Parts: sequence; structure tokens; C-alpha cells
Amino acid sequence: MDERERNQVLTKLRETRDGFLSSVEGIAEKQAAWKPAPESWSALECAEHVAIVEKRMFNRLTAEVMPRAGGSAGVGREQTILDSGADRSRKFQAPPAASPSGTFTTIEEAVEAFRMRRFETIRWVENCREDLRALQTNHPAFGEITAQECLALLIIHPARHALQVHELRQHPQFPR
Repeated sequence: MDERERNQVLTKLRETRDGFLSSVEGIAEKQAAWKPAPESWSALECAEHVAIVEKRMFNRLTAEVMPRAGGSAGVGREQTILDSGADRSRKFQAPPAASPSGTFTTIEEAVEAFRMRRFETIRWVENCREDLRALQTNHPAFGEITAQECLALLIIHPARHALQVHELRQHPQFPR
């Protein structure tokens, strides 16, 4: 990753972090647990999921990569991931390991876990000098992806759930 690309990635990491944190700001615990339907996620569950995925994707980037057969890939799907990853018109089922399970009892705990994990991600990117397009990892939904695509997924993921939290907050039955 060259300096220009690193700076772009860092900007996007901070933007999506701040967007998610803004989406949950001021949510009381009663509001955090509310969901419009039993199969829906609450704001607390969204925050837990975002924290879990941040950790899992970071682990993929730092501990579960291997050299890519064929060397460095082109720009590939990463821009498509960044451009469409927050689109809520397409629903995805989170794998069981990334689904909320009550790990955090308060939204504050879940948000702080995400904040700390995103801090680690940013620190890692600041020091990353590897060609992430020459490395690959496996993703439960997308299969084999480059490490750069994995980073793009990690970047955009909180933005998707920030929109979900905004949807919850705008629901007519959301506790006020």
C-alpha cells in the first residue's frame, strides 16, 4: 500500500467509525434494546455485531492471510465493495460467529469495544507496508478475497449498520 492509498484508507476508516459512533450517540439503554420485530436487530445488537466483525476482519487481515496465487491482483472488487457495501436494499444473513449473542450488556460497552478495535485497525494501517493485493484470505460470505478487499469490507461495514441504526431511530414506534 503506497502513502496516497494509505491516507485514503485511513480517511475512510475514520469516516465510517465516526458515522457509526454518531448513529448510536445519545441512545438510552431502553432505546438500545428496542427492535421493531423479533427477527430484527436492536441498536445494541447492531453495535455488538459491528464490534465482533471489526475484530474478526482485523484477525483475517493480520493473522489469516497468505500469498495470493498469481501475485498481486489489480484494483479488483474493492471499489465496488466501498461503493455498494452500505446499501441496505440487499440484506445479508450474518454468520453465527458474527451474530449478536448478548456479549455486551450495554450499548456503551459494545460501542467502546468497536472504538478500541477500530483504533487497532487504524494503527495497523498506519504501519502497513505490504501489498495487500498480493495477499489473500477467506471470507465466510465472499469466499477467497484479497487482503485489500477484506480491508474494504472492514472499512464499509460500520456504515451499513449506521444506516440500520438510523432506520431504527426513525421508526414510528422507537421509544422516545
